[in-house]
Amino acid sequence: MTGLIRPITALLCAAAIAIMGSGLMGVLVPMRATLANFSNIEIGILGSFYWIGLTLGCFISPFAIFRVGHIRAFVAFTATVTITPLVMSLISDPMVWSGLRLVNGICFAGIQMVIESWLAAASTDTTRGRIFGIYTFLNLTVTTIGMQLIILAPPLDFQLLILVAILFSLAAVPIALSSSMAPSTPKSVKLHLRWLMQISPASVVGCFCTGVTGGAFWAMTPLYALETGFTPVEGGALMTLVVLAGAIGQLPIGWLSDRVGRRQTLVAVSFAAALTCFAVFSLSTNGRDLVWPAAAIFGMFAFASYPLGVAHANDLVDKSDAVAVSGGLLLIYSIAAISGPLFASAAMYVFGPHALFPFMAAVYALTAVVILLRVQVRPELPEEHQEVFVPIARTTPAAFALDPRVEPEEALDVSGPEPPNPADSLELDSAPQH
Repeated sequence: MTGLIRPITALLCAAAIAIMGSGLMGVLVPMRATLANFSNIEIGILGSFYWIGLTLGCFISPFAIFRVGHIRAFVAFTATVTITPLVMSLISDPMVWSGLRLVNGICFAGIQMVIESWLAAASTDTTRGRIFGIYTFLNLTVTTIGMQLIILAPPLDFQLLILVAILFSLAAVPIALSSSMAPSTPKSVKLHLRWLMQISPASVVGCFCTGVTGGAFWAMTPLYALETGFTPVEGGALMTLVVLAGAIGQLPIGWLSDRVGRRQTLVAVSFAAALTCFAVFSLSTNGRDLVWPAAAIFGMFAFASYPLGVAHANDLVDKSDAVAVSGGLLLIYSIAAISGPLFASAAMYVFGPHALFPFMAAVYALTAVVILLRVQVRPELPEEHQEVFVPIARTTPAAFALDPRVEPEEALDVSGPEPPNPADSLELDSAPQH
């Protein structure tokens, strides 16, 4: 294991520091906005602008990497993203913050694309699976650590925003001082969304659902926590609990999907998430003590739809198309995540803060019904024709070159099959490993 990690130590350190800063900023911004008397709609817009930036960053970042290389692009992204929390500490205005969250999303997509494409270049056919697992575990772990840093100071004080800026700045140091050879410049990867919908509507629906609920969860849970009686520290702990439960739940759910079928598992997981959302809602109106175990159970099901959707789509295509499929589903997730905070904030504005979990329950229930109908239309693949389930971090398309389901020689140039109409495709620049 030491020999595996040593060549990528600088990359993993940079990833850990940057993701920790992002985890803290993700919980701090909505909490600070709530305490600064931003409206529910304004807080929802802040969340949506981050996801818009993250989506745009998947298109914009490769041009910067192509122009100046991985190291200089990474330093530029970290320098730019460092400015956003500093400006937030000086100006408390919803419009300014929305623009800053847009920049934050674009830059963080670039940061992760540099790291993930570099990790993909450093992996081989015998190490990709382990590197993928290490990176996914690191992503979830340091995100939760970052959220827990909220306990260090009151959200309205400037210290936490300064800490975010420090973390973003420090992330550049391991990359700038790394002696590892940077990867070559990126190629183009085409993401054919209509082709993807034709291959696996259930995967598209599952990933879209997780995008809507995930965007709502990350943007609006801090507001929900503060307006239902939780302290800022308790709100951060609640989100940490949900994320950790989600990480723990992926492996048994994946094991189940390998045996009973992806879509059946998707239906069961979606219904379970809907039921636990209603449980959190019901318990939170009668006190907070029982909200914690209910939220943990919700977390076990909340984030499983995305990797299940990716696994199901990969069951239906050749391995040469795996990166294109996964990148397309990630784009669908990001687009859906833009709408989640807007709809959730509107529901919370009309019905009160407790409406967050009923909103997510409705999305999960609708998803379960749609996929259940698809099961009736097309039978499940036999177990011997299914790919092995792999837990996936939803970051940038560059990460999918690390997926052990992708053949290394095929990950170098993936464009996917041509759709019936060229207008149906979107072109996304990505790393050369694709």
